[in-house]
Amino acid sequence: MTADRLVTIVINNYNYGRFLERSVTSALRQTYRAVEVIVVDDGSTDNSAAILAAFHGRCKVVTQPNLGQGGAYNAGFAASRGEAVLFLDADDALYPDAIATAMAAWRDDVAKVQFYLDVVDADERPLGRRKPNLAFTPGKEESLVRYYGYYPSPAASGNLYARRVLERILPMDAARWRKGADGYTVALAALYGPIVSIDRSLGLYRAHGGNQSETGGITVALLRRRLGNELDREAALKAHAATLGRSIDRDLCMTIPQHCKSRLLSLLLEPAAHPVAGDGVIKLVLAAIGASWRFPHSRLPKRIVSSLAFVAIPLLPRRWLQRHLDLLFRAELREGFRLSARQSAGARAALS
Repeated sequence: MTADRLVTIVINNYNYGRFLERSVTSALRQTYRAVEVIVVDDGSTDNSAAILAAFHGRCKVVTQPNLGQGGAYNAGFAASRGEAVLFLDADDALYPDAIATAMAAWRDDVAKVQFYLDVVDADERPLGRRKPNLAFTPGKEESLVRYYGYYPSPAASGNLYARRVLERILPMDAARWRKGADGYTVALAALYGPIVSIDRSLGLYRAHGGNQSETGGITVALLRRRLGNELDREAALKAHAATLGRSIDRDLCMTIPQHCKSRLLSLLLEPAAHPVAGDGVIKLVLAAIGASWRFPHSRLPKRIVSSLAFVAIPLLPRRWLQRHLDLLFRAELREGFRLSARQSAGARAALS
C-alpha cells in the first residue's frame, strides 16, 4: 500500500566531500523506487561541488551560504515533495533496503519510523556497536519525552518522518540549531504521533572525529554546546506541548544523568563561561543522583556507581577532570579502561 508514496531523502552536507559520494550513492540505490534525493550543500569550501556535479540529473542540489544543520534541514524540506522525509547526514549512508523496510512498517498515523545505525569508523570499518546504544521503547516515546525530554532514538540518518509532522515543526530557528538539529526533530516528533521502531540496522553512522555526538575529543566547549542544544530542545518541547494542550511543567533536562554530568563539569571547569545562571555544585550533584535513580534505562548497579561518581567528581582535581573528559563521557572508552585494568590485574597475579 505504500509502494507508490514518494519518499524524499535530504542529504545535508558541509565540507564532507570525502564521504559525500558514498552517501549520495546509497540514497540513489534504494530498492524502494519512489524516492527523490535532494542534497543541500551548506556553503562547502572543499571538493563537494565537483562531486555533486557527477550526479547531475540524478538528484536535486540546493546550494546556500553556510547556515548550519538547521538551515540545511529547512532548505531541504522546503524543496522536498515526499510524503515521508529522511534527513541523511553526508558522512552517513543507508543500506539498499532501508527505505523499503521503513515504508513496509509505515502507517498513516505515524510521526516517524526509526531504525538502528551501525557505527563504523572513517574508513567504514565496523566498531561493533550501533546507535542508539539503548533498546527502543515501542509505545512509550511520548510519555518518555514529556517526562525526560528524551527517548531512545538513532542519530539523524535513522529517522523517516511524516511530512505532516515536519510541516508542524519546520522551519526551525537556524541560528539556534546550527548543530544538533536532529535532536529538535526527533524530540518533537513524539508529540505528534506514534513512533514505529524497527529492530534492525538499516544504515551506517560514521564516527570520524568531526561529529558532534561521536567526537574524537570531548572539550568543555563541546559540553556547553550540547547543553545549549538540550536546553533549547526542552524549550521547544514545552512550547509545542502547550499548543497541543499537553503542557510540560517539569525541568526535563535535570532528569537526565548525562545532562547533569555535563552541567556539573561545565560549572567546575569553566565557571565564568557556564551557560546556566543559578547553578551550584551541590544543587547539580543532588539533581544528578536523583536523575540516576529515576532514569528508566539504568539498572541498579549503574545507579549505585553513577551516584558515587557524582559525589566524587567535585572532589577530584580539576586538571584530572580536564584531561579525562573522554573517559567520563564515552562508554566505549570506560569499557576499554576496565578491560585493561582487569588484564593488568591478571598479569600481576600471574607474576606473583
